[in-house]
Amino acid sequence: MSFEPIHNATNTMVDLASLERTLVATKELLGISQPIAIRLMDDAEMIDLNTRFRQVESSTDVLTFPSGLVDPLPLGDIAICVPYGEAQAALRGVSLDDELSALLVHGCLHLVGYDDIEDEDKAAMQAKMNEIGEKLGIPIDAEWTSVLHQAHHSARTER
Repeated sequence: MSFEPIHNATNTMVDLASLERTLVATKELLGISQPIAIRLMDDAEMIDLNTRFRQVESSTDVLTFPSGLVDPLPLGDIAICVPYGEAQAALRGVSLDDELSALLVHGCLHLVGYDDIEDEDKAAMQAKMNEIGEKLGIPIDAEWTSVLHQAHHSARTER
């Protein structure tokens, strides 16, 4: 197994070996040979990144930073918010490790060009996530989405 840098910058115990296996297998399924760096972070760090790079002053589950470089240079970075993942895991009824694995797959798909803004693109991304999840044994809902984003959006539209 090749070394993939996954840095846990939180105090939460995370199965890094399992995440590394997910990363290696996802890269293989997507035909990615370039390195990808992953940082597991807390809400404060994610809010800072989301504010600086997306001008959104709130936390989120995953952000990706494609490098735009070609092999052998890194494909990009994935930032995953562990507390956000914990809350989503509880809502979905899955383990934190499964939710972080789903977020890692989601981030990898963004790095290779998938997007989830438009409904058609989102459907294609969900289908690919489901395909990868099934092959890797990760429980990914058929219509996987950021459930906390959905809950926040619903609360705003009901006001």
